[in-house]
Amino acid sequence: MMKSSIRLHLGLLALFLVLPACGGASGTANVKPESMPPGASFTGVWFSPQYGEMHMRQSGGAVIGEYAKDMRTGRLQGTVTGNLLKFSWTEERELVQGRPTITRGRGYFRLVIGEDDRQNLLGEWGIDNAEVGGGPWNAYLMRNRKPNLSTDTTVEGPGGATGTTGPGPDDAADDGLGDELDGL
Repeated sequence: MMKSSIRLHLGLLALFLVLPACGGASGTANVKPESMPPGASFTGVWFSPQYGEMHMRQSGGAVIGEYAKDMRTGRLQGTVTGNLLKFSWTEERELVQGRPTITRGRGYFRLVIGEDDRQNLLGEWGIDNAEVGGGPWNAYLMRNRKPNLSTDTTVEGPGGATGTTGPGPDDAADDGLGDELDGL
């Protein structure tokens, strides 16, 4: 009787310790925004061991991005609060030519400054409406590189305001970033 009571208590303790690490039953990330480090931004070219090069552009509180590695390409867009970016992503993989597979989900990145003064993204991704549960998604900023996003990418900011990242009519030295984002 005593052994089964101890086992029950140990089992419950283990359950209570594991559930918060999983983000809860809803799949919502258990992360809180902190202040954005001075001079930091989500804009840039980031290298992720999991997803290759990621080109991201921040405009106010909105971020868009694209990534590619191996047989997959993806897009993400989300909203920034402090140093926290919560986003949705869509990825296309074409393992068999002409038969792409599209997967969608959500995730988050926390922008932090490492000991080497390099900007790092620490995050996680989930499938469908879950922000967690899929695995880690981390990256570091590749210095002296400008993001190059496709021309059909749209930034949707708070309140539904949109702007494109493509070249604008006044871009004399066309860098492909668009006038509304060049001032960042």
